[in-house]
Amino acid sequence: MDFDRAARLAKVRLRMASASLDALLISERENVYYFSGFTGGESLLLVTGERAFLVTDFRYRQQAEEELAAGCEPRPRSSASAAAAVAALVRAEKIRRFGFEEENLSRAAHGRLEAKLSGEKMIAAGILISGPRMVKEPGEIDLIRSAGERTVRILSRFREAIRPGITEDASARRLAAAFYRAGGEPAFDPIVAAGSHSSHPHAVPSARRLERKGICLLDLGGRWNYYNCDLTRTLVGGGYPRRFKTVYRAVLSAQRRAIRAVRPGRRASEIDSRARDYLDERGLGEYFGHGLGHGVGLSVHERPALNRRSEEILQVGMVFTVEPGVYIPGWGGVRIEDTVLVTEDGCRALTPAPKSLESCRLEW
Repeated sequence: MDFDRAARLAKVRLRMASASLDALLISERENVYYFSGFTGGESLLLVTGERAFLVTDFRYRQQAEEELAAGCEPRPRSSASAAAAVAALVRAEKIRRFGFEEENLSRAAHGRLEAKLSGEKMIAAGILISGPRMVKEPGEIDLIRSAGERTVRILSRFREAIRPGITEDASARRLAAAFYRAGGEPAFDPIVAAGSHSSHPHAVPSARRLERKGICLLDLGGRWNYYNCDLTRTLVGGGYPRRFKTVYRAVLSAQRRAIRAVRPGRRASEIDSRARDYLDERGLGEYFGHGLGHGVGLSVHERPALNRRSEEILQVGMVFTVEPGVYIPGWGGVRIEDTVLVTEDGCRALTPAPKSLESCRLEW
């Protein structure tokens, strides 16, 4: 899909000017792609008030010429280091102050670049670069919605295929393969956690086997056309043990309360509180130790963050997860996660998989 990258560059230049910067150095691969269209690696994008230079090496020279959007110029380097090439551009363009992505430029790379400069100042300005990605364009929303729908179908087929006795790691490999067969790829290594192992929020699939009567937590997401989605469902085999019903209903209610609270103009921390306070009231708050959600787009974890410390204000077009969970050591865990889109009057799920108590039962 073609995006208006000239408009994206214009927006980031306004942010750059408001911060009294002459340029921005973009280093995160997803941000380089977002602003320039280049999909290769190990490259830097230097955006000035009038021009945008992609600094790359011989391996990506032809690819850069083929992929770069209008308004972006390839600057292949030969034997010079990336730091030397950027410094040369900084001097040639008479740049005195330029921002960089402090969370994505390593300390070593920062040091090498700083050593090549002569009086020019590097200013931490990652928020200026990542900010525009938080509000998704219609084309981006379409791609995330498509990824969500495909992921839901993969989950549905997986549920029908699995049987008691299959191991967590074999299940995770089957899920990963399903994304490739569908023409995409996993957004991250799928999580399959059985029984008490599901009390680990980021369980690493092991040789543990799925039991006929027990919990099975599935966390999966797919990437198509560079855009991701994220989805978690917790299933149970062989009836509904009382404790499972109690915990599942509490987590589902917490998620629904948070989703109903989503509105443009509200703080992300307020949405987190809706779920967290409810679980506290139910005596389960101590078992919910992570943030409620995270942004999803070109990265599966990006801004905005939904947690108790977040100062982000929700805007129409933001896409993020809502994923409360309860993790009880020695017993197991329940997490329910959807990727949602902020709309004018609330939000809409982009991962519409069933999640009622009745739907989570494995019929085997």
